[in-house]
Amino acid sequence: MNFSDDLNDWRTYEPLFDLEIPDGSTAEYISDLVESFDKYKSTAMLYASLKPKEDGTYPSFKFMDIIDYYTGEDKHLINKNIQDLFTINILDLNFPGIKKRTDIPTKEEEK
Repeated sequence: MNFSDDLNDWRTYEPLFDLEIPDGSTAEYISDLVESFDKYKSTAMLYASLKPKEDGTYPSFKFMDIIDYYTGEDKHLINKNIQDLFTINILDLNFPGIKKRTDIPTKEEEK
């Protein structure tokens, strides 16, 4: 079985099986729930923007480097050039609950 077969397996949804919207939930509850799923959207966008190397393979990286870069914890970065691995600006992503650094402008702020 390859990775794409794993993604098409119903068990990939298993973490959601116990998710139940309680009766009487508020719009705020639903909004918070949707926001919590944003991290997966941002993660998918990040992986989709990974630049291939000259030989067609992809570079390895630690996801914690993404978070350290995003939060401005540069002293913890294993790969100091983590942004160079992606076509998307990491700071243009949204990782709910994680404070974004402010010392580097996003592409939106540069406009």
